[in-house]
Formats: sequence, structure tokens, C-alpha cells
Amino acid sequence: RDHMARDPARPLTRPLAVTSPRIVVRGATLAITRRTTFRKAFLAPWNRRVEQAWLYSLADAQRETKVAVHHGVRVITHHHASITLTEPNLGEFLRRFHRDVSCAINTLLASERYDSSRNASTSAPRTPCGSSTPQRTPSHLTYEHLNPVAAGLVARPEHMPGTTLDGGHRKAGGIWVERPD
Repeated sequence: RDHMARDPARPLTRPLAVTSPRIVVRGATLAITRRTTFRKAFLAPWNRRVEQAWLYSLADAQRETKVAVHHGVRVITHHHASITLTEPNLGEFLRRFHRDVSCAINTLLASERYDSSRNASTSAPRTPCGSSTPQRTPSHLTYEHLNPVAAGLVARPEHMPGTTLDGGHRKAGGIWVERPD
């Protein structure tokens, strides 16, 4: 029901859901993740353009918001990434990145004549979205790198289909991602 049309004399029967406020600090390194809707395998390599769409969405959000991306991995039903904010603009980065991935996945699903969902990513809060201290960063990057193994998807991280963004890309000056067709 439209909450604006309710009788003001009648109390709300259920509380309104509001996400917890986040402290967003310039220079903070954060670990982000987001699941797909119904945990469907939208991020799996079912189409060769899934990886390109995910990488391009991440790169475009990075370019537009000046966020530094340190690590990223797609794990079929969710993704992990480690980022550092150069401005307090986490919300804008996440909105751009997840909206663009969702639009691209829905376009690919429609082109293959699959039913597409309104949003390929869950509308649940983006969890965890934790701050990573210099002491925690190496262990968290290891966790992200080994997540496909822990999930039972592959025997070794390098066997996971697709590009995993890691320190090697950063040392090589990054990667160039073409805009998907």
C-alpha cells in the first residue's frame, strides 16, 4: 500500500525497512559484495559477454566516481570486490556499477530469449560492506581469491572461468575493457 494514503490516525502495522547508515570516508578501503536475484547464476559464463559486461560496468563506475578497484571476482551468483574511495561517494559507485551490470544481464537474457528479471541483483542491502584495515586487507583479498574454491565451484582459483582482477593487473597498469555491444 501507498504509505502516504494511509489514515494518519491509524498506526503503522509493520516497521519501515531502512538500511543502516554507513560511515563513508575518503581513503577507506572497503570490501563489497552483492548477490544475484534468487541466487540465480546470472554471473556464470553462460554467454561470452557476461564477463565483458561485468568488467565494463566495474570500470565505468570506477572511471566516473574515481574509486580505486584493487580486486574483483565473479562467483556465479555473486561478486566480491575491494575498493578504495578517493571521494566519499560509495553510494554513487555502487548504484552505477550494480545498475549497469543488471541492465546488461537483462539485455543478454532477452537476446537469448530467457525470461529476464527486473533486477539481476538482489535488492537486499549490499552485504557485507566492511572497512578493511591494512592488517585485514591481505586476509580479505585471499578470501575473495579463494571464494570459488570454498564454494566448491573449482579445485583451484585459476580454474574459475573469467577474469579475476588481482594485484598482477594493477602492477601491469590495469586492463582495457571494451564497451559491450
